[in-house]
Amino acid sequence: MKKQNLQHKANLLGELAGFDVTGLPLAIFPKKHVARSSLIYPATGEKGECVNLFKVLQSNVCNNNCFYCANRKDRDCPRVEFTPQELAYLFLEYYKKGWVTGLFLSSAINVSADASQEKMLETLKILRQRHSYRGYIHCKILPGVDTGLIGATANLADRLSMNLEAPNQKCLSALSTDKNFHGELLDGLKKIASFHSKHPLKGGVTTQLVVGAANDEDREILSLSHSLYREHNLRRVYYSAFTPIEDTPLENLRPCPPLREFRLYQADFLLRKYNFTPRELIFDERGNLHMDKDPKLVWALSNMDRFPVEINKASFEELIRVPGIGRISARRILDMRKNTRLKELEQLRKLGAVTKRARKFMTLDGKYYPAKEEPRPEIDKQLFLWEEI
Repeated sequence: MKKQNLQHKANLLGELAGFDVTGLPLAIFPKKHVARSSLIYPATGEKGECVNLFKVLQSNVCNNNCFYCANRKDRDCPRVEFTPQELAYLFLEYYKKGWVTGLFLSSAINVSADASQEKMLETLKILRQRHSYRGYIHCKILPGVDTGLIGATANLADRLSMNLEAPNQKCLSALSTDKNFHGELLDGLKKIASFHSKHPLKGGVTTQLVVGAANDEDREILSLSHSLYREHNLRRVYYSAFTPIEDTPLENLRPCPPLREFRLYQADFLLRKYNFTPRELIFDERGNLHMDKDPKLVWALSNMDRFPVEINKASFEELIRVPGIGRISARRILDMRKNTRLKELEQLRKLGAVTKRARKFMTLDGKYYPAKEEPRPEIDKQLFLWEEI
């Protein structure tokens, strides 16, 4: 009976943990994934690699009433909680069977943030100290916790995160009246980042934003992300397209289109890897990215005075601004130029460039190759600007 009760808790708290993003959405890297349990979450990286994490809430008993949340205090749903011993035992069962390779632990705030964080910390202590588990752990830091608990948790985890949920107080107020953006969430994230700067975490620090539920604009979202990367050395900002949940105040709100989330990830990649600034990105009259073309192509079409570039003379920075040429193909071009001059489109194709997109923005040995046709939609949706071609 005890084992059945434990599995009941696992199924419920694993399912509810699914609302917290820990890797890139599977919609971006579609893979066949058959989960043995709601606790197994296929976290996906930038290169499309998939790592199964044991993703779970310590508790879904919550003091807060966030308008979009499945665990909000006033929502009529089952409430359960793991003891640290139960959760450590269950994770190790999955880990020993080879079903998962790491843990992502979060929790609702029950009684107080400190009390809930301490239960998660105790779970980590049992795993690390009693069972000598040395694998990956990503642990959520709850808003408002004592600074000492941040350090204690960091000493046992590979990655820490705190969800900002919104880009500013105005948007946050449309999601929750229980939280303060600057004094609680952003300051808390900065404390985590400060600890990381002195005691580096292997997996760094991340955060998550809910997109499309609070009249938020891509411009303000990406401006915040850029400052977090530049000033606080965050590893990643994750974007979670809003999905309405039954029996919440926002249940009748339209879901955020997945394509908007997709474009945010593409633009985020430009900020992190291509030295773009938010000011360079092109937004529509509502402050959002264009949906019909990826943000790098939109930028290039809006800056035709910078093109065409000569492939045999362009610097690395100039090459990666060409649609269809990513960082890897740009490096290959530079390497090849040391020994020979590029004269044919086929040479570029073999180096990984998407010449159907690049030809409009470049010359090759002085020759211009005008585009024969407009890029097809399926090409236009290529992810992350051909980074890993």
